[in-house]
Amino acid sequence: MHCTEVHHTDAKREWAYDRKSRVGKLDRGLDEAKVKGWTVVDMKDDWKTIFPK
Repeated sequence: MHCTEVHHTDAKREWAYDRKSRVGKLDRGLDEAKVKGWTVVDMKDDWKTIFPK
């Protein structure tokens, strides 16, 4: 089974949070993704690739 994690990095269209954000912290999620080989999809940079116009 392959897992994917959406990394919300697009404050202009939605939310942006990361390891040091005020909205929420993503330390555990990003660490687990790396250890377990999950695909991390960057909301700002990758989303058009997933849902092209």
